[in-house]
Amino acid sequence: MQYKRLLVVLCALLMLFAMSVVAQETMEITAEVSTAQVTTHFSQGDMVEIDGATATLIRTEEGIAVRFKTQNLEVNHPYTLWVAIVNNPEACTNSPCGPDVLGNPDVVQSEMLQGDNLLYTDEAIMEFTTFIAVGESPEGEGWFGNGLTNPMGAEIHLTVQDHGELIPEMAGTMLNTVRGGCTDESVPPPYPEVGHNDGEPGPNTCRGIQLAIFQP
Repeated sequence: MQYKRLLVVLCALLMLFAMSVVAQETMEITAEVSTAQVTTHFSQGDMVEIDGATATLIRTEEGIAVRFKTQNLEVNHPYTLWVAIVNNPEACTNSPCGPDVLGNPDVVQSEMLQGDNLLYTDEAIMEFTTFIAVGESPEGEGWFGNGLTNPMGAEIHLTVQDHGELIPEMAGTMLNTVRGGCTDESVPPPYPEVGHNDGEPGPNTCRGIQLAIFQP
């Protein structure tokens, strides 16, 4: 599992590097690079900036690449990074978008995808990386089937989900689904039915703990 994650991280980092180099050396691809402050998640009360944590987003017409560096994670806890894409942010009722992201996907053309995962240990790097290509989400990956259609103008929300202390026999579902290992009650209320059904339930409490938002 750690070997698989290492390959994913290396591929994403290589993509980040390649996109930056190509953008600098040719006029055919325009890349926009932006950073956002990482805060505690709004579901946990007042949103507080996390010192030393940053999120970077690279946009091109071919897709988006993400690098999310953070801290304050707990040892032996599985964490997942979730990418909410709003292809039509102008249709949201708030700016940045609020519950519309998951509650009104047909109007705002939103998508929810898992970006990365990690099992934090004393020696683990606290960093998530991912690349999402333009196009419809492959079957079984996106929640709504909308994919990424507006890479340069989409609003992007990055959420780090804490799945509680590792349950070894549930490691797969805890690292690869939004509610794996957790109770029904702990799944955030804004999540639609597809989110509540994404993963095997367990005794832990799932929490969105960190957030970064990129507006176009």
